[in-house]
Amino acid sequence: MTDELLQHWALHLLDEEAVRHAAERAKLPELRRAQESRLAAERRKVEANVKRTAELLARRRVLEGDIAALEAQEKKFRAQLDAVTDQKQYEAVQHEIAGVAGKRGDLETAVLEILDSEEQLAAERPALEHALAKAERETGEHLAKLDTEEARLAGLIADLDRRRAEGEQPLDPAARTRYQKIRASKGGRAVVAIATGACGGCARNLTPHAQQDARKRDRLLMCDGCGRLMLLPPHDASEDATGA
Repeated sequence: MTDELLQHWALHLLDEEAVRHAAERAKLPELRRAQESRLAAERRKVEANVKRTAELLARRRVLEGDIAALEAQEKKFRAQLDAVTDQKQYEAVQHEIAGVAGKRGDLETAVLEILDSEEQLAAERPALEHALAKAERETGEHLAKLDTEEARLAGLIADLDRRRAEGEQPLDPAARTRYQKIRASKGGRAVVAIATGACGGCARNLTPHAQQDARKRDRLLMCDGCGRLMLLPPHDASEDATGA
């Protein structure tokens, strides 16, 4: 295998590793969003409980005010009974008292129902707050791990970039430019290995003639399908008997 092919093979190995790390790194934002989404869901449960409790309290306060007004009205009607001079007037006032008492009773029933709901919400809140605290703790731990992984992968990729830049230097300017252009347009993979008679980038089968040329290991081939540079991995000549 020529020095040029060995140099391209070394770049291929660096690029494959960089692509793998980049793929791992690309998954991190989604993992982060999943953790944050879980935390947000637990937080919404607590917020919904608090909001509903506040709404019920506000509604109960309004009803209690209405009940107080009805009580005052009922008291006023009862006081009027002392001034009644005939049976007809007495019955009319009694009718008013009964109407007010009925409305008050309905409102008091509604207040009791609200109190039951408030009690239920209060009973549910500790578990919701516990789940939220757990989610906050676990989310914090997971995000810290993701930050550590992000930094690790960024360091590895930066090191590979440095090693790639050094590995490009021995190439002649035309070969270096070709490699850089293909790499930039092909997702970081300019050079791929030929495996089982096909391009390692797009899996397009090589012609028998191209496979024969590949076995010579004296020049790079270019895939007609994806445009990447191709070569057989370096190994003992005896392995060529198995074919490309």
